[in-house]
Amino acid sequence: MVSSVNSILNPVQQRQLTAIRSTARLVDDVSKRLASGLKVNSAIDNPQNFFSSQALNFRAADISRRLDGIGQSIRTLQEADTGLDSALGILDVAESYLVDIEEKYQAGEIVPEPLGEPTNVTEITAAAADFINYAGGQDSGGPVAVANGGTEFTISGNLWKRLALNYTVTAETVLEFDYEGVITPEISAIGFENDSNFGNDNNRFFLNGTQLSGLNYAAPTATFQYTGPGVVHVEIPVGTFFTGTFSHLAFINDDDSNPTGTSVFSNIILREGEPNNALVSPPGLQEGYETILNQLDDLVADADYRGINILRNEDLTTLFNEDGSSNLVTEAIDATSRGLGLQREDFNSLEAVQTKLSQVREAQLTLRRYAATVATDLNVLQTRQDFTRQTINTLLAGGDDLVIDDQNRAGAEFLAARVRQQIQFSTLATPQASITDFL
Repeated sequence: MVSSVNSILNPVQQRQLTAIRSTARLVDDVSKRLASGLKVNSAIDNPQNFFSSQALNFRAADISRRLDGIGQSIRTLQEADTGLDSALGILDVAESYLVDIEEKYQAGEIVPEPLGEPTNVTEITAAAADFINYAGGQDSGGPVAVANGGTEFTISGNLWKRLALNYTVTAETVLEFDYEGVITPEISAIGFENDSNFGNDNNRFFLNGTQLSGLNYAAPTATFQYTGPGVVHVEIPVGTFFTGTFSHLAFINDDDSNPTGTSVFSNIILREGEPNNALVSPPGLQEGYETILNQLDDLVADADYRGINILRNEDLTTLFNEDGSSNLVTEAIDATSRGLGLQREDFNSLEAVQTKLSQVREAQLTLRRYAATVATDLNVLQTRQDFTRQTINTLLAGGDDLVIDDQNRAGAEFLAARVRQQIQFSTLATPQASITDFL
């Protein structure tokens, strides 16, 4: 007991005993620092350093989770880049295939033969009063100008119109007409409808305009796009895109901002089969080309990494910081044969083959340009990955600076305290009592 010790120690010895106890606490504290490697083990030791170190470690953990996401995004882009290289290889095969057919046409080795008569030819004629409102408030209510005995329709301004049709589209149905884009609107399109709602289907085809979004189409916007100037003849194999019975033929001439766009439709017919002067090429040409394009589509479908395929219109978003405010969006592309505007049908003339050859070469340019975009985003992600790793290391090192002890210094302190303790023990030793009595 302290009271019994005090009764046998003089004041000097009592002060020495107090110093020994203080040194013992110091030895315990330094021993703990040496064992844990920390100078701050809890908030009691140093609240400011303890909580600041925790905050840095928490942020490092949050960013570390983003680092995993960045790594997965890099793999996704690497898979897409591999897919693009292979897709370009297949397009090279398609180009060689078409060039061979082109040369055979030019050498007279391929001579198309007449195909048969078309069936169920339906001419579309109408009066101005036959055109009714379509898509509600989208239509300004203006009239359609009808000429040439009801076979020519001039649609000017912001007009969305429907014309009664009641036609069953089959796999062989073709929509044929002459078209002129007199003044380019925002959207000029033609399609098939069973109601006045344009947002519940994609049974329409883009023809002309400055706005390529806002409507869903059965074919890519470039497929039947007006190249003008002047009147052009358009043939749309509707049955290859969709089938079914439709009550109306729809005309869209959207021009909200400056309603002056003007489109002229004339000589509209629907038919089943080929026109009177249609020719058919030797069998196997289209089938061979379709085999190549099917391989392209299969390859694009396989360029998938963990459920994300940016070659099939699935954008990739990569987050860089804790709250996601810093990110990179890699915009996707539709690299399928349809998305690239590659038509499969019609090998019945040299001109048709040359058109397909142009489509393939344009598709090659499109994929090469997109490959450059993917490469750029991949470089950005790799740079951000390195930066994030360094940031995590900096945060962890900063947190350690606040709580980790200098082991050399702590070892020196421990040695000094032990030496001081031994000296104090020796000083306190007296004949009246042993040291062990006091501890």
